[in-house]
Amino acid sequence: MYFRLMDRNGFTDRATGSLIPTIGGRKAFVPSPLPPPHVTVERFLPELTRATQAVGELKGIGRTVSNPLLLVRPLQRREAVSSSSMEGTYTTLTDLFLFEAGDNQAAIRGDTREVANYVRALEGAIGGLAELPISTRLVRDAHRVLLSGVARHRGAAVEAGELKRDQNWIGGGGRIDTARFIPAPPAETPSALDTLMAFVNRLDRPAPLIDAALAHYQFEAIHPFADGNGRVGRMLITLMLIDNGTLPQPLLYMSPYLERHKDRYIDLMYAVSRDGAWEEWIAFFLEAVAVSAEETIAVVERLQDLQREYRERFQTARRSALMLRIIDLAFERPARSISNIADALGVTYAGAANNVRELVHAGVAEEVEGSYPKLIRFPGVVAALGMP
Repeated sequence: MYFRLMDRNGFTDRATGSLIPTIGGRKAFVPSPLPPPHVTVERFLPELTRATQAVGELKGIGRTVSNPLLLVRPLQRREAVSSSSMEGTYTTLTDLFLFEAGDNQAAIRGDTREVANYVRALEGAIGGLAELPISTRLVRDAHRVLLSGVARHRGAAVEAGELKRDQNWIGGGGRIDTARFIPAPPAETPSALDTLMAFVNRLDRPAPLIDAALAHYQFEAIHPFADGNGRVGRMLITLMLIDNGTLPQPLLYMSPYLERHKDRYIDLMYAVSRDGAWEEWIAFFLEAVAVSAEETIAVVERLQDLQREYRERFQTARRSALMLRIIDLAFERPARSISNIADALGVTYAGAANNVRELVHAGVAEEVEGSYPKLIRFPGVVAALGMP
């Protein structure tokens, strides 16, 4: 990746903000308020049309599902794994499902716990939209959940839910004098964030997908927290698309695409700050929306096909109706204890265990060796999500 030190000469006269003095004799970048001048919807009509059509098709698929949680919950966990791995927090989708099911081995792995925090933070923020607008309070609440209880080297020294109190920077190996980018100083951060939220909540919003591109860049340029900015900034995309009605259900998540193109993703945001390269960034973002929606449609179709296959396979007169209900539960959370299955369906432990045993014998489910309480996982469902 090409690095240029952030100093007075590193930014052109097209920079999209102001450079102000900060610690170490360096300059910090404070982005100008949105929207940027000279950025018009007409310039992005081809990219916007493709992205809008893909999102519309995804919305349509979501409406065909009787229980949206069968899609929303696994897709949110897929997003959590990808978004977290971009920040150096690694786990597998299988381990995340096992952690949530109560697996003791998964529970002792700090990264898995932190990725589970991402899920809780995202779900909490989406739920918070019923009572709050997208606001500094909402993102601070998400940040508080994201970094609660993490290991010290993963951000426990950071005050979860609090805006940064010290100057942060990006790149440079821990040294501000070699940093690639120095975002807004702490004193400028609350005002910059409030201005961003005013943009997000304004009444005139002709192009919600472009708004999301602008707001995501702006959040990352402000970098309001000491840690966790990338993850909270990607949550902001989902929150905006739900809040403005682009998606009635939280089905679109872009981190798998952004993770594959991480260097370009970061470089393009930096180029906006340094050179005012809005067109390149917005075009990339709309491409990411389109591809992410198209890929999510494929994931949803795989899940629906697999669910249909399982139901047809076990939907016979000799099979218990309970077995079909267990199969449906597997698509919501493909790792569970037998006690959890029994409680979720309101049946006895023995009834759940007998039906699970048949699913294991048929190769649809498998027992997790050494787990206590006894855990069952459904590997086919995880495979359909396209991640290990």
